[in-house]
Amino acid sequence: MSENSLKETVTRLAEPLAQAQGLEIWGVEIAQAGRTTVRVFVDLPPEVKQARAGLPAGSDPAADLEDSADPLAARSATIDQCEEISRQLGLALEVEDLIEQAYVLEVSTPGFNRLFFSPGQMRAYLGDMVELRMVAAFAPENAPAARRAWRGVLREVTDSAVRLAPASVSAEGDICPEAMDEVLVPWDMVRRAARIHVFRQPQKPGKQPARKAAKAPAQAGAPKKGKGGSGKSKHPGRNEAEDI
Repeated sequence: MSENSLKETVTRLAEPLAQAQGLEIWGVEIAQAGRTTVRVFVDLPPEVKQARAGLPAGSDPAADLEDSADPLAARSATIDQCEEISRQLGLALEVEDLIEQAYVLEVSTPGFNRLFFSPGQMRAYLGDMVELRMVAAFAPENAPAARRAWRGVLREVTDSAVRLAPASVSAEGDICPEAMDEVLVPWDMVRRAARIHVFRQPQKPGKQPARKAAKAPAQAGAPKKGKGGSGKSKHPGRNEAEDI
């Protein structure tokens, strides 16, 4: 069975399972590196995200949910839902006997750095940083050179192409535009498209220069001052369910 046929069959089997959980299929990815991995991404429908986040009807969940009171709960399926879909889908795949070799099945949410499986999925993310990995090195019109991957701010999406303003992200989380015009990339040249979630580093408060104090002469019998150690409390980080 070809990769596209396998994706279509997995989607057909997974759709009713996701709908039973109040979810929708965002996309299916087949990875062939070593052992075959079947990744199924499930997501909440946009109207459900808006309702859970308390957003008005017709608002843009991609732009507004990050500022909601509980963005993760509003935007994401639960681990229990993913596990239930994975269990039922695994049984269905065994019955269908679609994959002859050993494989791994993963069911998860798209996460912040979500993959895009069609241009239409990208329209809600205009203004975000994205990465387009090419089928082969590609030079859009007016581009100085061909690249295997194009990264930049998403400016426009059509049914057959994506327009980017080339840019990079600094270590501090700043978007740094490149000194070149926007590029139009045909969708049929894109092998893998993904959103780049920009994490901004918190700014450290400025430090005032230390003042040197004059040393007082030591007094006989005066106790010596030692260095006081400051204890640091460690708090375990909170893990959040997110896709690969």
